[in-house]
Amino acid sequence: MKHTSRSFPPPLGLTLVVLLASRGVAFADLCQGLVQDKVPHPMSALSKPVLGQATLDPEFGTTLRRITAVSPVASSDAAIVPLYSTVSAWNADESLLLLYHVGRGHELYDGRSYRFLRSLNIQPTDIEQVWWHTSDPDLLLYPSGRSLRRYHVSTGVDETVRTFEFCTGSVSAGNDPMFTSWDSNTVGLKCDSTVFLYQIAMNAVTGMATTSLDAPQAAPSGSLAVLDGWVLDLSLRPQRMLDLASPYEHASQGRLLNGRDTYNTVAFDPGPLGSGVGSLVSFGLVDGASRVVVGPATGWPYPPGGTHVSSLAYRVPGWVFLSIVGDPAGQGVLDNEIVVADTNTGTTCRAAHHRSYGRNNTQLANPYWAEPHVVPSPTGRRAIFASDWGNGATVDTYVVELPADLGLTLGVSTDKPHYSTGTTETASLSITNVGRAAIVDLLLFEVLPDGDQVVLLTPQGPKQGRLSIPSSLLPVVSGLNLSAPFQVSEPFLSYTWTGTEPPGTYAWVLGAIRPGSLADNRYDPGDVLVLASAMFTFSR
Repeated sequence: MKHTSRSFPPPLGLTLVVLLASRGVAFADLCQGLVQDKVPHPMSALSKPVLGQATLDPEFGTTLRRITAVSPVASSDAAIVPLYSTVSAWNADESLLLLYHVGRGHELYDGRSYRFLRSLNIQPTDIEQVWWHTSDPDLLLYPSGRSLRRYHVSTGVDETVRTFEFCTGSVSAGNDPMFTSWDSNTVGLKCDSTVFLYQIAMNAVTGMATTSLDAPQAAPSGSLAVLDGWVLDLSLRPQRMLDLASPYEHASQGRLLNGRDTYNTVAFDPGPLGSGVGSLVSFGLVDGASRVVVGPATGWPYPPGGTHVSSLAYRVPGWVFLSIVGDPAGQGVLDNEIVVADTNTGTTCRAAHHRSYGRNNTQLANPYWAEPHVVPSPTGRRAIFASDWGNGATVDTYVVELPADLGLTLGVSTDKPHYSTGTTETASLSITNVGRAAIVDLLLFEVLPDGDQVVLLTPQGPKQGRLSIPSSLLPVVSGLNLSAPFQVSEPFLSYTWTGTEPPGTYAWVLGAIRPGSLADNRYDPGDVLVLASAMFTFSR
């Protein structure tokens, strides 16, 4: 019998998280331990922390950590900031962090210690248009000149993915860019008066049109895109129009646990057909249905100004982060707040005061740099934001650490994306623990191509299990104490495929769960704390 291997058939392009959700797996509740009321928590005075210092938000109780300390300069505004709310700041395994240093360029930081590593020698068309690959932690993608480029962070190798021969001017992701599809395969671009969708794996332009509009924005599934309020297919054929009063408000595309793409936006006015008003209104791209998550219809105030939306916690689909300026004094509900919301359920919580004036800043030549532009990590347990800390003359980046953040990072990988009879698979795992008081069980298993059967690694050897029977998922390590820091990175499997195994898509899964939480044969919210996965295929 083959050792553990994760697998899930990808019907409809479903990700592993979507598959597990379909089997009833309940993922961590990011609102656990956060304020969920709708009453004022007036912002009080708080001294600006020094570099590396953590401090508690006085009103919301979360940990705020300053991770940069920009030096004032005479030639430009002094700011080190996230690229934008719609662009992932962390790489796939959260080991690296990308920030922008005004006047200097893009800079690389350690994703856990936040130590500055080095400046990056990249020249994107726009400073905001640099995208981490969502499964390869070493890769960045960005448009430059007439090409889409791929940068290997570990080696500094910068290579051309595709030069678009039909472009005479620079290639761009538009004036208000979003992200790639969540498999990092589909990207929406524009050059001259041509807009198009490009798929990297096939090296194919799937749709092209001549227009004065901005670039199309690829949906997380990679099967749809949004442009000027229209939902388009990969050929750029219109499918439906979203009921938006304005398609140009701040927004971010996301995905629900059921795999459906969403367009998450602030809406200051009702749509022509009656869609609601709110700081967060979520639209389904498949059916156009809308839902007010944070707005008057759900007991929240009319949306304050200066709201940015980020749906980039792509390991926990449906969770959306908001940074809201409103009244920068932070005395009213939502003013100067970072908000976290689950668009699957409507659960909403308040994480912190970001203490930035945004466009109200009077000390900077360009107050744009003071916009908070919150961005969650892929797991959603941390988020970064920019802050001028009360209308200051400098802007730095801070991290808000949610109570759900265990300080535990898991990784699992295979040496190849595809295997055939006679080839040997090597699978490896990595665990980085910063040392916080917690105890977990670790699971390590392979999902087989039927999407339900699994083979688990256990102390007693390989065991059979099913995702549909939670109590059958036995841990490889029980009661792991996380109070002491540690780091592990090593191969755990070498297997030569014989040709007797079922062909299809497999996946390795390494997860941390609450101790003993699956023994009741149920998936309850908060059972699954951290999850890492790696897909691969086998053919005879």
